[in-house]
Amino acid sequence: MEDYEIVSWDQSYQMTFYLFEKITEDNFYPEVIVGIARGGWIPARLLADFYGNKRTANIKIEFYDNTSRATENPIITQEISEGVEGKIVLIVDDVADSGKSLVAAIDHIKEKGAKEIRTATLYYKNHSIVKPNYYIKETQSWVVYPWEYGEFTAFQYKTNCDKMSNKEIRKKLKDIGIPPPLVDTYFSLILKNGNLNEMNKNG
Repeated sequence: MEDYEIVSWDQSYQMTFYLFEKITEDNFYPEVIVGIARGGWIPARLLADFYGNKRTANIKIEFYDNTSRATENPIITQEISEGVEGKIVLIVDDVADSGKSLVAAIDHIKEKGAKEIRTATLYYKNHSIVKPNYYIKETQSWVVYPWEYGEFTAFQYKTNCDKMSNKEIRKKLKDIGIPPPLVDTYFSLILKNGNLNEMNKNG
């Protein structure tokens, strides 16, 4: 059975603050904080706030080509949104899993002339090809953040709808730790829109 780590909004905020403390204890003060879309956006924004609203920038990296086919290596679909030439940069993501997104971001920002680059994530998995300079927790679990509860619920439905009833899928999601009101609301919306598989109406 897949091992999940469900993170709440309060935990996400607290972990990001601990990350900020860890970075500043190392006397690192970036001039630009770059959030990797989409997982790094919220931690990057929080870090900017803790730093006193430092300049933030985005970079979008995906594992799909323009035909929506999965690719082994990441593709930069949106280049960094701020000039970083000669700047000290902190790249932020929610988790270092494969590490490929971080490497792609580092290489891209180096090409843009950054003076110094460091990386920070909330979670780190030791099979990642790059270890962040700063992280809070090491895990091998599937980490689910509060800003992706809906996406995770949709994935679980899509993955299990042919072999489980809606009731069983809802129970699984609640047992995993997704807030029950969100699970129930999500399924109600899909039912209302008529998008659920007919064979699962017994849920």
